[in-house]
Amino acid sequence: MLKIIVFISLFGVTAFADMTSFYQVALEHLQYDKSYALYEQSNKTSQSAVSYNKYANFSADASYTRTHAALLPTSSGDFNTADIALHDTIDLFGKNNYQINTLRFDIASKQNALALKKEQLFIALINMITLYHRTEEQLLLHKDLYEEQLSIYEKLKPLAQNGDITSLDILRFKNTLTTLNTKIIAQTQELEKMKAQLQLYAPDESIPDLNERELHYDKKAFLSHDPSTEINRLDAERLIAQSEGLNNTYMPTADIAVGYQKLDDPTSYGDNYSVGIALHIPLNGGDFKEAEALKVSARSKETETIEYRLQRENAYIKYHQAYINAQKQLDVLEGALQDYNTSEETIKKAYLQQYVDFNTYLQVLTQALDVKKQLIDMKYQEILNATIINAISKGAIYE
Repeated sequence: MLKIIVFISLFGVTAFADMTSFYQVALEHLQYDKSYALYEQSNKTSQSAVSYNKYANFSADASYTRTHAALLPTSSGDFNTADIALHDTIDLFGKNNYQINTLRFDIASKQNALALKKEQLFIALINMITLYHRTEEQLLLHKDLYEEQLSIYEKLKPLAQNGDITSLDILRFKNTLTTLNTKIIAQTQELEKMKAQLQLYAPDESIPDLNERELHYDKKAFLSHDPSTEINRLDAERLIAQSEGLNNTYMPTADIAVGYQKLDDPTSYGDNYSVGIALHIPLNGGDFKEAEALKVSARSKETETIEYRLQRENAYIKYHQAYINAQKQLDVLEGALQDYNTSEETIKKAYLQQYVDFNTYLQVLTQALDVKKQLIDMKYQEILNATIINAISKGAIYE
């Protein structure tokens, strides 16, 4: 029975897609990178707009006036005045530079948010795929057991006809086969459901086989990738940048203007040209209070850093301990498997010769089946946690 499972597992290495390829297809299908690229483009455009407006915040004014001077002769008493002025408000002291810094922190935070989404997607997929393969192997185990017990059931029928075995035992055996068959049907349908769910992420892709059972990285490598902590740090720095920007609102803004006045007043000296500069100095202290509030928010964010780091360390401990637990249980189970196989073969012969009753037979079979199912569970627990630790530590899933 185990030989069949091993053969199918080995066949899966070549027949199925690898996990990296499946994950990349899922990323492309969900368009995570495209969404980020569009945000990055928008963010950089906003940065350019802020830089442009520091020196090229233009405005134009135009006016026309028709004047009648009572003391002038009627023929020349009416005259026209046309004014045109072009203004440019210039941030000479860089008081709005904080807006660019804020946008830069936003884009860095968004990049880490993307990394976090990718990590969550990878973990979700690897959990779904390990569950799929675990169910698949358990289904094969149940199918093999069903075929084997069906063969024994056929051998029991003549014994019942000869009176060597009671009809009640035959009925109980048949009922047990029915229960096992319904289990097979349920697992078959569950596999179909899981396959359909996985294809939502990567249409037309084969479900990848999983065989990574060794850890290649340590805790330090795992903790070196921590999107949540980095997002929190960047949010704190963004608040500090905003606070510094508001502190600089008292800095003056220069307004440079050039003007042209067309005047046909006969008492004047004709058209006028002008160049002027003005400084706008805000005196409202309300922004300073807002700046202080932002600093307090930033300090609050900084205090959360320890919590995020602890959460990351707890995640590593969870994955690592689950991996070690699986390894230790596998050592015990693999060492005991031969004994359970021997007991299983012995009890079959004993039951067919009616040396033991049905309850004893069923108990030994159930114990052997439970050990084999637990072996499958621990194998995929080992694979799952090794794959997650290695993938996060390597960092390739964030690229």
